[in-house]
Amino acid sequence: MKYIYVILITILLTSINVLISNQQRIESKLNRIIMHFEIPELSKGHINDELRDELIKLVEENKKVKAIKKLRDVTGMELKEAKNYVDSL
Repeated sequence: MKYIYVILITILLTSINVLISNQQRIESKLNRIIMHFEIPELSKGHINDELRDELIKLVEENKKVKAIKKLRDVTGMELKEAKNYVDSL
């Protein structure tokens, strides 16, 4: 019975390693495609709830410029993208 558990764990670990390897290969290909077509990375994924709340507070205080600057500093967004995001709040 002990050997069955060892075999199952070995199979699971091997499967996990294969999945990780496949994910890394796919990410590498996607990064090359992004670089080739000069596609900017999506920065909105870096906006957590705390940052969003802070930006909303700044907008409510009529400090849109500060909100845009804060967003650009944290995410690295371009000016137009950051302005559009802040305007959408």
